[in-house]
Amino acid sequence: MRKILKTLATLLPLAPTAAWAGDDLIDLSATNISDVLGNVRGGVKRGARLLDRADFTATFQGENHGIPGFSVFLDAQVTDATNFSGALVGDAQTVSNIDGPAGGRLVSAWISQDFDGVAGLKAGVVDLNTEFDVQSTGALFLNAAFGIGPDFSQSGLNGPSIFPSTGLALVGWWLPGGHWQLKAGIFEGTPGDPAHPGRTTFAFTRDEGALVVAEVRNHLTPDTVVGVGSWRYTASFDAIDPARGRLSGNSGYYAIADALLYAPSDSDKSGLRGWLRIGFADDRINAIDATVNGGLVYMAPFGREADQVGLSFAHARFGEAALQSASLGPAETTFEATYSFNINAHLTIQPDLQYVMSPSGDPAIGDALVLGSRVVATW
Repeated sequence: MRKILKTLATLLPLAPTAAWAGDDLIDLSATNISDVLGNVRGGVKRGARLLDRADFTATFQGENHGIPGFSVFLDAQVTDATNFSGALVGDAQTVSNIDGPAGGRLVSAWISQDFDGVAGLKAGVVDLNTEFDVQSTGALFLNAAFGIGPDFSQSGLNGPSIFPSTGLALVGWWLPGGHWQLKAGIFEGTPGDPAHPGRTTFAFTRDEGALVVAEVRNHLTPDTVVGVGSWRYTASFDAIDPARGRLSGNSGYYAIADALLYAPSDSDKSGLRGWLRIGFADDRINAIDATVNGGLVYMAPFGREADQVGLSFAHARFGEAALQSASLGPAETTFEATYSFNINAHLTIQPDLQYVMSPSGDPAIGDALVLGSRVVATW
């Protein structure tokens, strides 16, 4: 925590002076997420770690100040390094979605313009997973596979523009009808610095190229959405098989369905939601060539309106080139059970259990059982 406070002190000058002076021109907020996790059986070795991530955000909503549709958003972030998955579990899909390198960084810094709710543009430092490959129901879970799919998150020299390394981007969207959404974006091909993960640096160069993403969604009902997306890098990459040299065409695609499956007639806050996602990536370049994940979340169990309870699974299959080069097993599968218990408007506690079968497909690593809890504090 001392490292977090020290780094925060260096980030505070980023906040606009008017906001700290009490001006309501800018909305400020802060969130701290702490995971206490223990690998109690199997994996690389037994042990427990504390993971921590703090976010400090500033938002300007032009709608409230005579500039319709215009907004500005900043997110400064600080993390402690623990490497829980790498050091204790050995899994490929990552047990905790806040597991990252230590340090402070600017993960979002963008401006956005909405044109009468029909179209819009966003430019700046953008987290790709806030715009593409998003399924809201899966956001409850700790495992990183339930954010952006592992088939996509593994891609690139330093990953796509997601936590912990984000980059410059231009994103546009269009709503051609009442329930259709078309979205496309161009991102830095290599966000951040591969030699220093999590460091904030920006560069558009011919060698790094760009990542192009497109997605189509259809809101079949207010509570049901289906979507498909695709992505492709313009640069070449080293093949997993060295004999094949460098290859172009690093690409993939995914599909998502997210829906309200059941809702009691006497409540508008409780109900059962479910989602399913599948994704594929070029197995000549990427170790994981296919994934499928999904789950169920019940909202407002036991009459507690802000609570959620959920069960989920995530399956990642390794491609032929990866299997041949590393003598891996065919796949890794993780099951997760969690309960989000709302204490009050500022504090949530979330006990969690995960069972990881065949971590990273390595036959030398036994199935891992992970127990722990997440604590989320907001201001």
